[in-house]
Amino acid sequence: MISIEQRLHHAEQVIREAGKLARGFYDNRGDLTVKLKGVQDFVSQADAETEDLIASRLLAAFPHDGILGEERGRRGGDTDALWVIDPIDGTANFVRGLPFWCIAIALVVGDTLELGLVYEPVADRLYAARRGHGAFCNGRPIAISRTDRMDNACLGVGMGHDEAPGPHTATLEVLLNHHCQYRRLGSGLLLMALAAEGALDGFWEARMKPWDALAGLLLVREAGGITNDYEGLGDFVRAEPVLALAPGLWGPFAAATGIALPVFDPLAYSAARAAGGRV
Repeated sequence: MISIEQRLHHAEQVIREAGKLARGFYDNRGDLTVKLKGVQDFVSQADAETEDLIASRLLAAFPHDGILGEERGRRGGDTDALWVIDPIDGTANFVRGLPFWCIAIALVVGDTLELGLVYEPVADRLYAARRGHGAFCNGRPIAISRTDRMDNACLGVGMGHDEAPGPHTATLEVLLNHHCQYRRLGSGLLLMALAAEGALDGFWEARMKPWDALAGLLLVREAGGITNDYEGLGDFVRAEPVLALAPGLWGPFAAATGIALPVFDPLAYSAARAAGGRV
């Protein structure tokens, strides 16, 4: 029997400990060895050591669970529980001294996204969601905005390192033509957390890996928002679109941008998984 409550409590402790470690690296970032994985795609020892700490703490408590991390890949797993880790989302900001970065942990059990945690160490803000139990920031319930007009909205927008600029800039032009504002902070998970608490009205990115997306998707869903049916976690990890919006914006956004994605529906989702479909 897999205890979700026990795992949530432990994950909250682990992500705060990881935040202290990462914050130490951030405060002394002049000593970091920084490498490039690709164009504008930075990685440092802080990413690897933070992921290693999270994985070791989780496996010490739940040795039969699996781990999927951005830096170390997939390992272990004798149960249906899989922890998905982004040790530092926003590494480019991190190494430049910009405070817009966070740590994320998600838990998938079988085919179900059960937990999502996003921790922002600089501001000491811990966002946490458990499926069916709501979303919280530092223990306080949070909720998506009620905005239903594009000309009143402000959306978070992400762009991957390998994403072609043309479609991205075309979407931004459409948003601006509809008098919709946008913010791009360099951390999609942080933008989704801000959407979950109503500071933004939603989030869009054309391609996201599971560690970049899952924790934020659950935060938005549990805060009352609507997301697409994300398919990026399976036998082969792949990047997929992520759309997470205030409910009143789903139709206006699709009408304005032409971006119409399948809506996440828990019942349809369960049926599709039973038939071998989405994760």
